[in-house]
Amino acid sequence: MVTDSDLLIRCRRRDSDAWNQLVSRYERLVYTVALRNGLSAEDAADVTQATFVALIDALDRLRDDEKLASWLMTVARRQAWRSRNLSRRTTSLDNTPEESSDPFADWATTTALHDALSTLGGTCRDLLLALYFEPETPSYAEIAERFGRSIGGIGPLRGRCLDKLRVIMGEEA
Repeated sequence: MVTDSDLLIRCRRRDSDAWNQLVSRYERLVYTVALRNGLSAEDAADVTQATFVALIDALDRLRDDEKLASWLMTVARRQAWRSRNLSRRTTSLDNTPEESSDPFADWATTTALHDALSTLGGTCRDLLLALYFEPETPSYAEIAERFGRSIGGIGPLRGRCLDKLRVIMGEEA
């Protein structure tokens, strides 16, 4: 069996097969850590991606290759805490107002959102439109390719963009 240390050495040499083996070996563990820290399946998937992005960033700085599993679990746990704290700031769909019978009230809300998205502009506006308003609901992989980013970078960017949108709309970020 190939050791973690061997895989990490090969990953540092940009060996994609080694990277795929490493991700296959630990993907389920990282995902489970995120789930056990109270995240939804979607958020756990985001945390899993972010954890492996963090591993890419830290490949040359890992102190002990034999403790890779512990390192991944620690990073996943921290990412999960961060994600959970961010989600507490958002409104649950259960708490959103029900559909209004007053079409002008909906119109005012729609207009305010449209204006806020226009003010937001740039990548954030385009990302939020792609994530929440496109009828086909593109996958994170499609969105990542479209925006020239890693899949693991979409979730954190989405969070930052939503925070900016909340500030523009006068809500607490």
